[in-house]
Amino acid sequence: VRLAPMQLARKITLPLALSAFLALGFSAWLSVREAVELHHADIERDQSVAGRVFLAALERERQRGTAVEGAALLLAAANRYPELTLMKLAPVGELALSSAQREVLARGEPVFVVDIWHTAETWLATTLPDGTPGALWVQETLDAERDTVGRIVKSHVINFGTLGALWAVVAIGLGAVVVGRPMRSLAEKARRVSKGDYSGPLRIGQRDEIGQLAAEMNHMCDELLAARDRLQQEVAARSTAQDALRHADRLTTVGLLAAGIAHELGTPLNVVAMRAKMICTGEVAGDEAKDNASIIHQQAGQMTRIIRQLLDFARREPPRLTRFPLDQVAAQSVAMLAPLAEKGGCTLSLAPPGDGPVEIDGDPNQLQQVIANLVINSVQAMPQGGPVTLAVTKVRATPPPDLGGLEGRYARLDVIDRGAGIPPEALPRIFEPFFTTKPVGDGNGLGLPVAWGITRDHRGWIAVDSKPGLTTFSLFLPLERP
Repeated sequence: VRLAPMQLARKITLPLALSAFLALGFSAWLSVREAVELHHADIERDQSVAGRVFLAALERERQRGTAVEGAALLLAAANRYPELTLMKLAPVGELALSSAQREVLARGEPVFVVDIWHTAETWLATTLPDGTPGALWVQETLDAERDTVGRIVKSHVINFGTLGALWAVVAIGLGAVVVGRPMRSLAEKARRVSKGDYSGPLRIGQRDEIGQLAAEMNHMCDELLAARDRLQQEVAARSTAQDALRHADRLTTVGLLAAGIAHELGTPLNVVAMRAKMICTGEVAGDEAKDNASIIHQQAGQMTRIIRQLLDFARREPPRLTRFPLDQVAAQSVAMLAPLAEKGGCTLSLAPPGDGPVEIDGDPNQLQQVIANLVINSVQAMPQGGPVTLAVTKVRATPPPDLGGLEGRYARLDVIDRGAGIPPEALPRIFEPFFTTKPVGDGNGLGLPVAWGITRDHRGWIAVDSKPGLTTFSLFLPLERP
């Protein structure tokens, strides 16, 4: 998965930038609020002073006896600048005040009210010129306040923009140099490691957590490289040991086959010797001698075929992966192992094919060794003799958990015998090297482990179903190339 180069840098810088902007915004709000409160306090003080001066002047006019005319003149003079202050005398009944504000006014205290962004008003209790209770109303517009707040907000917006641009430049620069570039190098190194390339140490040049991560990754690559070299050496040694073990097992099988083939060769040798003697002594001549020579040639060819088959099985050859029919290899194995089975009193047979040739990919020589080991195991399991049957079919199967994989199409080769079966306590150990339940001299405990190893090399497995009187070794091999 490829990540955007600056994704980590954004994750680090964006929360910091947001926090800074929130802090600056809160500071700007406090600044505006403080300015507005100070302005309102100034307005309240100015209106209160102006109102009290007006009321003092009105009291002097009342003492002179010209309260009505003086009030009119004073109001006219005060209202010459309505954009600053507007004064008006009003009876108590006409005042647009709440009950709480009326109580404050009745105590002789001024009432100050601000209509945000529009006007500021002050009421001061007094006696009207006609002698009735009333109040002096002083009003001032807040245009100057709006201008002041606008200038403050504009100043903060400019500061925000400048700070944001500076923050973006710093974030991009630091993100690219401190985070982005090293992380891209780490990601590229990780991709090379995932492909098995451990060469080339990663050089970050930073003494921080990213630099420490790069150093640990270099150390990990060195360890993996050393482990891979050790593994290759161990695999090579294991392969050599397995090859030697399989060849030793093959030679053991050849020794067993030789005993059966010696009997198989006895009959054609007797025929050859008798026919040759008849020709040498002159007992036959002419066409009859020619017929005897032809019989000798046929028997010699049969013996050559038997010996060649045994030598081919004993030959040590490297694995050859080819596409071949498994049922044909099974038939050849039956022909080769039949004399050995007959010597043990067993009959070896191959069940008729079901749905045509069963072709797989693998090494036919190695799989022939697997079949030979399974057949010899079945023959030795029936010391009193009996039938050994081979059957090749196509099935759908799921590999065992230790092998892993999904359900698929497999070739199945069954080797069935009628022996006493395998004891349940020995069944889990039958594929262990040198483990055997046979009497001394009848087995070395390598046949089934070798067969198991070859089968696993072919991405297959061997299943065993054993009970008294019926044991089946089932060899599963994938029909498609792994």
